[in-house]
Amino acid sequence: MAILLNPYLAFGRDAREAMNFYHGVFGGDLVVSTFGESGMSEGPDDADLVMHAQLTTADGHTIMGADTPSSMPQPTGTQQVSLSGDDAATLTRYWQGLEDGARILEPLVEAPWGDTFGMLVDRWGVLWMVNIAGEGSGSADASDGSAGATPGTPTEGGHQDAAEQWYEEGATPTATAGHEDTADQWPADEQRTDR
Repeated sequence: MAILLNPYLAFGRDAREAMNFYHGVFGGDLVVSTFGESGMSEGPDDADLVMHAQLTTADGHTIMGADTPSSMPQPTGTQQVSLSGDDAATLTRYWQGLEDGARILEPLVEAPWGDTFGMLVDRWGVLWMVNIAGEGSGSADASDGSAGATPGTPTEGGHQDAAEQWYEEGATPTATAGHEDTADQWPADEQRTDR
């Protein structure tokens, strides 16, 4: 049996709208079942909520998602999805689709490490990172020395190479319209309260 590892996105009551949007961006097959269809509705308000949605693209990528019924705690925190590869046309098309209604954190532009990179938060609060491998990406002989940089090494232009760097640099968390806990806001060890 094959093993599948994929994001499972938790929504308050917007899973159908979000998954239909992602279906429009990525294509593929979308299957949606509701709590009512499954006989698991706890009341009339939950009957039409999405119990499970699965989008499978022609490239074999899978995104799953569901609504949260009123009897369960609503989802909190930022969910993050990364899209990366060397197919610039496809990844750029995905970025352009995801931009609709999104808050752009980093525009999709050439990054100091030689790739094209962008980050956005879509209208459902999901943070998307898109990284398009540049020519010679990871090469130690890059003329500006940025491609192939050691993870955790500071870079210019607001882009960081690894989550460890955000953590080590002692970034102070700030409220961002309900999208707390993004990697660039992680506190340093001495600021953390969860240890």
